[in-house]
Formats: sequence, C-alpha cells, structure tokens
Amino acid sequence: MMKTLFCVMFVSVVAMSVRVSGAEVEGSSPGFEPQFSAFIGCSPMTIAWGRDNFPGAAAGLGSEARTISVTGTAVMRTMPDTIVWHISTSDFDRDLVSAKESNDRKLKAILGLREELAIDKEDLETGHLSIRREYEYDERGHQKAFKHFVVTRSVTVRQREVNRFDEFFSKLVSSAEMEVNVSFESSRLHELRAETRLKALRIAQEKAEAMAKELGAKSGKVIRIDEHRPTGQPFSPMSNAAFVDPGSVPEVDTTGGTFAPGAIEVHVTVYVTFAIE
Repeated sequence: MMKTLFCVMFVSVVAMSVRVSGAEVEGSSPGFEPQFSAFIGCSPMTIAWGRDNFPGAAAGLGSEARTISVTGTAVMRTMPDTIVWHISTSDFDRDLVSAKESNDRKLKAILGLREELAIDKEDLETGHLSIRREYEYDERGHQKAFKHFVVTRSVTVRQREVNRFDEFFSKLVSSAEMEVNVSFESSRLHELRAETRLKALRIAQEKAEAMAKELGAKSGKVIRIDEHRPTGQPFSPMSNAAFVDPGSVPEVDTTGGTFAPGAIEVHVTVYVTFAIE
C-alpha cells in the first residue's frame, strides 16, 4: 500500500463592481475596483494499489498475454488437365459494316471447329465485343483525321484432352487470323488447395512447438488463424521454410509433340498465433 499527498488550489474571487464601457453594473459602489483573493490549501488523499489492481505486475509480466506468432507455408503440385485458349480477332476498315462482316467470317470459322475438334458446347463460348474508332496523331500527340474502325471479338475454348494440344493449335491458327493466349487449369485445384491449407497449418504448429521448446516454454491454445497476412502484423512468409510435397504428380503424354505444360503449383501460407504456457 502506498500513500501520496495532493495539493489542491482553491481560488476565491470577489467582485463587487465591474465597469463595462465606462458604465457601472447595477448594485456596484462608485469608484470601487474589482478585488480578487486566492488561497492555496493542501488536502491529504490516499491512493492504494497492489497486484489486485494490476494483474501480472507483481510477476513482472505486464498486462499483455504471452503469445508466439508463426507462419506456415505448404506447396503442392499437380499437372493440368485442361487447356484454356483465349482467342481474339480484330478487323480494321473505314467502313464499319465491312469491318464487322470481315470479323464475322473469322468468328464463324473458329466456331466451325467445334465438331471437327469434338469440343463440347459448354467448352466453347464467345465473349468480349468491342467497336472503336482510331485516329491519326501528329508528333505532339494531337488527334488528327479519322483512320478506321476497329471491330474485336473474343472466343474462349476449353480443351479437356491436353495431349491434343498440337492438333488444336494447328486447326485454330489455320482457321483465321487471330491473337491467342493459353492458360492451364486443373479440376483438382479446389481439392488440392484445401489439402495444402491443412498441411500449412500443421507446419505452423510444428514450428511454434519447436521454437517454444527451445526457449523452455510450451505452445498452448490457438489465439488467431489467418490465411491472408493480418493487417499491421510483422509477419513475413520469407521467415518460414516452405514445405514442398512432390506427391504423385500424374504425367501428361506429350510424346512426339511440342507441348510440355509442366505442373501447376498451389501455394498456401497461413499466419497463426498461439498462447505460451
């Protein structure tokens, strides 16, 4: 228990008369000036505190809970089982109808490959359509005369048999002038991400246990779990040794072809905070 003495100042003001702009307030005496008096007094007050008021202070632990925060990273791989063709066709003409008709011919030629390549209806779809004007520009970037219209259409094709890549590629580029981008997908991606997430959590737990044990402590219950980096938390995925599971990655038969897709990598990092017992 501790005591302290507080000094409190009390100020008393006595004003019998106040002059405002040369006039006296009613009830004042002529010629009387305001008078002020003050006195200072000290009043003893007692404040008590102890371990009941500040839990943990006696043990030197402060008011914050003891925790350990770690990251866990897992990486798994799988081969793609779907190739996605992103196709774009563009035509230029000063006459809009002519540009549109030319683009229509290209699009019909691409769509006509559906039966030839045995593409399911749900795996072939038309998408973006754009019509815009283009102009000439001088060396200073100022717009000049009208140049032509640009008509652009897009088509997306999903190829389920990845070993037929060269066949699809040859047929597509032979059908019409186009721009093509290719991406890869796996039907196991959702399942694989869920499995990778659990592996990342186990890695985080093992990491926390090892770190606490080295310092003579023990990791306890989980305080917080985040799959994305928590705002304001000094986490860094680079501080965690990633766990790579080679697994049984199925091979894609590309014998005699020009296609070697490689594996799709699923990367998951979790951020976990444990209590220290």
